[in-house]
Amino acid sequence: MLFKRNKLTIATLAITLALSACSKKWDDHNQVTDNNINNNLYQNISKASNTTIFSQLLVKTGYDKILASSKTYTVWVPTDQALQSLDPSIVSDTAKLRLFVTNHICNESYLASTTNPDQRILMIDGKYELLSGLKFDSANIITANQYAANGIYHIIDKFVPRIDNCWEWMQNSTTVPMNKTFLLSLNYIYNDTSKAKIIGVDPVTGQTQYDFTNATQNRNRFLDKVANVNDETSPYTLILLVDNSFTTELNKLTPWFKTSTTDSTNRLSSFHLVRDLGFKGAYSPSQLPDTLISQFGVKVPINKSAIVASYRTSNGWVHVMSQVNFTLTYKFPSVIVQGEAPTAFAADRTANVLYRIRVNPNNGQTFKDLLMQNYSYASYWINYNVPAMNSMRYNVYWVAVNDVQATPLWQQRLSMDSAANATVLPYVTVAYQNYNEVLLGQVTVNQFRNVNFYVVGPTVSTNSGGTDAISLDYIRFEPAF
Repeated sequence: MLFKRNKLTIATLAITLALSACSKKWDDHNQVTDNNINNNLYQNISKASNTTIFSQLLVKTGYDKILASSKTYTVWVPTDQALQSLDPSIVSDTAKLRLFVTNHICNESYLASTTNPDQRILMIDGKYELLSGLKFDSANIITANQYAANGIYHIIDKFVPRIDNCWEWMQNSTTVPMNKTFLLSLNYIYNDTSKAKIIGVDPVTGQTQYDFTNATQNRNRFLDKVANVNDETSPYTLILLVDNSFTTELNKLTPWFKTSTTDSTNRLSSFHLVRDLGFKGAYSPSQLPDTLISQFGVKVPINKSAIVASYRTSNGWVHVMSQVNFTLTYKFPSVIVQGEAPTAFAADRTANVLYRIRVNPNNGQTFKDLLMQNYSYASYWINYNVPAMNSMRYNVYWVAVNDVQATPLWQQRLSMDSAANATVLPYVTVAYQNYNEVLLGQVTVNQFRNVNFYVVGPTVSTNSGGTDAISLDYIRFEPAF
């Protein structure tokens, strides 16, 4: 019994001593943590043994005071050794230095951990940097998660330079002068009515009059209509062509964009060249597929051997290429005009118009079409306005479904520019239960323009018997190069 009591006493004493030791270690930990938390970020950074240079840069830019405020920040602090290679021209230029420093600071607190998912973090300078495990961009985090009263700082083994985004890279580049000149020619001034001051109403037109003194913006049509590769929040890939390639591809496109002047033809062709060279998503050289799909559905062939150089940007990648050999059939897909979406009618025959949903018995797929019958109007027409047709020949097909009568069959034709123009395409008999495309012939559009087409009904005029009829599922204009 005495032996058992002694064993219990010894065990109790051991546990007491262990707890006392642990308590001492925890007290020491709290002491260190409390000392850090009692100081602001600047104070802790300036006291660290290997961050003297960065703390001096904070003072020089005034960010020592900002990091001493109550607002929460995370700072990635390059070591003194890392900053030995910093370009002196950045240090001597206050504006550049502020951008450099703020590219290492962000709002809110971000802990670094090997288990954290990758995240793009918005820095104070407006750029995004990648935090991936214990890496900040290309730098290794060598001392992580150092606390302060107003945030966290990490010590990194490299500084992270502020780099251009895709659009900024293009603006600052001298390697693609023709491509660059055209893209910048798309700049324009935008008057923002939501920010303008209302100063009155025009007595003639009744329209609101504005003072746009403080409501104008510099904008660019490529950024507006193609891809906003100047946007830091999303990843992009921009392809730029060296002069020879730009000229080659432009010459291939020019015949299909003829206008009334050489300048407008070149401008139009140039836009349709560059509009298929901006892509959502960041594709590094190793990630580039053999084909990219543009915002307009055009397949863009990517020959990696034609990449002159690739540049990582703050929002993606720029690839300078010596060739992008577009396939014309991809660049100019067929133009489809839906029969149930007319522009105008020869006369009001609302009671005779049917907008139908049908099932194609050949493939089981549903489709929409338009059918008119017994409208009592000789050579009645339905107008379809087709915008931005290229200057080229087209093979013309339609699907016109007659599923209402085996006899009598009716005839209809397609006319261009005028319903009375009967010299282009002849009348075609609309067969019973034919759900397939019918080749009508060819039309030629001499200039890039909006074109009016007319589906013209029979030359008879009746209100019974189904002789007066027009049917249309769709018209397809297939480029005939």
